[in-house]
Amino acid sequence: MSATAGPAPASAGLPAPGEFRMMVDVIWPYEHTSSDAATARPRPAHALLGLAALALLSCGDSEGAETASDTNDASAGPTSDASATGTSDDASVTDSSASSGGETGSSSGDGDGDGDGDGDGDGDGDGDGDGDGDGDGDGDGDGDGDGDGDGDGDGDGDGDEPFLWNTPNLWYSVEDKLIYVALNEDDGTVDQIVTSTILTPLIEGFNSITMLEDGSLLGARMAITEDSTEIFHIPEPPLVAAEITVEIIGVVPDNLAIEALYTDCDGRVYLMDTGANGSDPIGNRLIRFTGDYLQGDLNYEVITDLQNASVADIDDMAPGLNQQGEITDGTGFAIDSGEVYDFDYTTGTGVLLGAGGTWGIHTLGGPLFTDDAARLYLFTLNAELLEADPVDLALSDVLAVGPDVVGDKPKGWSGITGPLTDCISTID
Repeated sequence: MSATAGPAPASAGLPAPGEFRMMVDVIWPYEHTSSDAATARPRPAHALLGLAALALLSCGDSEGAETASDTNDASAGPTSDASATGTSDDASVTDSSASSGGETGSSSGDGDGDGDGDGDGDGDGDGDGDGDGDGDGDGDGDGDGDGDGDGDGDGDGDGDEPFLWNTPNLWYSVEDKLIYVALNEDDGTVDQIVTSTILTPLIEGFNSITMLEDGSLLGARMAITEDSTEIFHIPEPPLVAAEITVEIIGVVPDNLAIEALYTDCDGRVYLMDTGANGSDPIGNRLIRFTGDYLQGDLNYEVITDLQNASVADIDDMAPGLNQQGEITDGTGFAIDSGEVYDFDYTTGTGVLLGAGGTWGIHTLGGPLFTDDAARLYLFTLNAELLEADPVDLALSDVLAVGPDVVGDKPKGWSGITGPLTDCISTID
């Protein structure tokens, strides 16, 4: 019954307000001189006899009570249909709550009227008042509290890059192994090496590899015969040792032998066509996928003819560094059997920096490290990982050595890759 409703008609069989107050005073065995029940003074026990009288009142003419309810609701102003008819569960719960403590609108007893028990009034049960049920109070349903709906908590709505794109790490693959090298963000040393087993059969051959913007890995196996290259994809590279399957995408058209893969600042993927053979520049070209390669479209375009390049035969490609130490993609570091060049991929010209590593090279940007310093890594045929000074190629001690292999090929028979981070593109 609404608190603002007028007195019930006599036909309802209910006492007038003053009479009802008297009835309550008679039947309630505590004197309300204190809000604390522990300090309330008991009234004579015989007052409980008044309960019988109240029971008789509550069992009076039900038709008259319904009439009173309808009359009072109408006089109190517009209400929901459920309140007007008196048939909803909430309406009946409201009456019960009022008789036991004055709360309204909920069987939960939280006093907010939404029925969820959390007291915030939004009906979702999480207590934050936004109505989305995730408990963060922003109303977007992702649980991070920033209101953008992407779940990363930064409020920009982009969901942010995957973990592998934002942490220092390197990868390579040999035989049926995928190797993850976790690097220390403070000094660039190796924290751990994790070896997973690839269950999917791959052709035997030299392995090229690049990390895509979503943190997945794209690999290429060049056949020993150097007349074909198989492209495969690892959507979720494992951070702990596991047995995995990879997605075989297909074979590069025109029987090309691919020795290196590379991702530019815009996420486009490049391949180093080794040409006639893997020991001289004849027929070398930098090519780029033109279609949706993950869906099997391996068509390509030629970006640079490198048969007259200053590098004999590029085995792996790495992004470069400009004067400010920022990652670039048009100029980078190229390695050819242990010789490292500062190389312009668009012109085919480069400067020999020195010797180090064998077939693997990769640059990691400064934002991946706490000192904001970019680092250049080299990889040898014995699976030794070293850090090199990007200016004079001064080498560190061996940081770590990868696992052994079963066959007779070198355990470092692979290029290496890692995240590209923020970079400045100079490739059209």
